[in-house]
Amino acid sequence: MENLFFFSGSITTFFIILLMSKRDKAVYDWLLISWFSIILFHIFVFYLSANNRFSFSLELSSAAVFLNGPVLWLYTRSLFEKRISWKEVVHFLPFVINLAIIAPYALQNTLAPFSDFTRTILAWAKLGSILIYCLWSIHMINKTLRFAEDNFSNIESQHLAWLKMALKSVLFLWFIGFFSQLAVITDLFTLDLTNEDLFINIAVSVLVIYMGYYGFRQAPVFLGGSLSTFAKQAGSEQEVMMEKYHHSSLDEALVKQYAKHLEELMAEKKPYIDPELNLSKLATELNLSNNQLSQVINQFYKKNFYEYINSYRIEAVKIRLANGDHKNTTLLGIALEAGFNSKATFNRFFKKYTGQTPSEYLKEQKT
Repeated sequence: MENLFFFSGSITTFFIILLMSKRDKAVYDWLLISWFSIILFHIFVFYLSANNRFSFSLELSSAAVFLNGPVLWLYTRSLFEKRISWKEVVHFLPFVINLAIIAPYALQNTLAPFSDFTRTILAWAKLGSILIYCLWSIHMINKTLRFAEDNFSNIESQHLAWLKMALKSVLFLWFIGFFSQLAVITDLFTLDLTNEDLFINIAVSVLVIYMGYYGFRQAPVFLGGSLSTFAKQAGSEQEVMMEKYHHSSLDEALVKQYAKHLEELMAEKKPYIDPELNLSKLATELNLSNNQLSQVINQFYKKNFYEYINSYRIEAVKIRLANGDHKNTTLLGIALEAGFNSKATFNRFFKKYTGQTPSEYLKEQKT
């Protein structure tokens, strides 16, 4: 057990050092450093408790659980918004209040004399805090992704991929904490104070190792790089959010006419091969507003901008495969030249539109 805590603590320390070494750190980098520092403190206390070294640090670590949700939520917000208001400190009030209560016992280096009922209330409050902030963060991500799909042709972001994985990990920890608390209340297991949080301690250590492995696969989160364009633009929280179509001046005839112009442009100029293509660029080419072009794509083709552009890219890839271009270049190379910016997105869309993976499709073409 001690080895597990030592290993996960070492990995967490290494991530903090990597993040600290980044140049021109953004707000989200500092918030991620803060979150890993909180996790590192938890792991350190886990190590102490495994050796029966009870001290005030146990109480402080317990209070610090109130920090996890707000810090992770602020990290999510900072990916989409340039500034975080000082008013956000209100989210840290539960931690401050808990800290103020236990502070008198710090000099005595003892646990606060909370009753069993009070500790139970605090435990459920911490679980509630983590759940609320995680769900809030997930809602923010989904809202931004919906916006991105209406405005951008490529919406991948290593930060978001890592963040979604981290949020799922925290929710997994929440379920472990929830059932552990139920087990303590119902006396399902006989645990002394030393082992009361045994399962959650082990889970935190294992998931830190997993998040680290995943984080290295999403290297820009730790080693540099910037957010994708959509993450920055979508963060202005919808300065360019779509108006309702019933306020639009486009009738069905105009929608059909503009759809024809759009098809001609896509066939002649092939704007979809630009991986940075977005709704605004394409609308400018057609002398339309963003809202008008979005209405044409949504109503005439029953797709959002993201799906519409990538359907053209898939057709472009199919044409090149039919011409035998895959014999001279890689399949990924063909996909990138068609406008995709990741293998995962290409594979997903290819299967969606053809019902087959690229390799299955090629094999069928040969036969």
